[in-house]
Amino acid sequence: MLKRLLSRPWAQEVVAFLVLLYVEGVRRSIRWEVRNGHHVQEVWDKRLPIIGCIWHGRVLMALEAWNQQYDRMVALASRSREGEIGSRFARWYKVGLVRGSSHNPDKPEKSKGGQTAYRAMLRHLESGGCGAITPDGPRGPRMRAGSGAVRLARDTGVPIFPVTWSTRGKWVMEKAWDKHCLPHFFTRGVIIWGEPIHVAKDASQEELEAARALLESELNRLTREADEAVGGPVMQPDERPRPGTGPSAAGDAA
Repeated sequence: MLKRLLSRPWAQEVVAFLVLLYVEGVRRSIRWEVRNGHHVQEVWDKRLPIIGCIWHGRVLMALEAWNQQYDRMVALASRSREGEIGSRFARWYKVGLVRGSSHNPDKPEKSKGGQTAYRAMLRHLESGGCGAITPDGPRGPRMRAGSGAVRLARDTGVPIFPVTWSTRGKWVMEKAWDKHCLPHFFTRGVIIWGEPIHVAKDASQEELEAARALLESELNRLTREADEAVGGPVMQPDERPRPGTGPSAAGDAA
């Protein structure tokens, strides 16, 4: 019943608007501390392209971290119902979207539009825009990076900037694959940016896998630092590795 209801455009619009009200209300009520913001601010000031990466479970406050130049941002969203709601939410901020997600090896006959989305994002970055990606999306495992972001960095020469946030008070959706975090109102929060990750245009498959592993470890390090900074429990990554990644593979790069 609920799934059928959420497949209707009017219901998706209502949910997106309710999410907007929550996000705008809660983000303005939180006492935010920003760490290492100079890493990305220097690039923003020059209006250079970047690839921003945040874990799927932290995406709700991504626009508080990325709090300027929305007109230059294009985010990647899946073609699922959740992705449609997310895309309607993003339009309120005039954030551009490309729709698609990575190939599911368990459903080889079903296209997710991943290649089309990749090409659209690549063109946007090459034209001087910025991209926003959740490297463990759209289906996980939680806090395990795929290779899409590092492939884009290799193919465009655009640096990756990892970012995360945490709040002292938050609800955690324990049954969700990403353990999605929803901050409480009137709490204390921290946003932490990492140093840029560069991938050479002539990077080998082994170097590409090393860059993917670096992105994953940096995002997890930043997330741990953020959770510890606000005194909350530290979110742990899924024990399962990302399919097709690791020392024995060059990732899902093509």
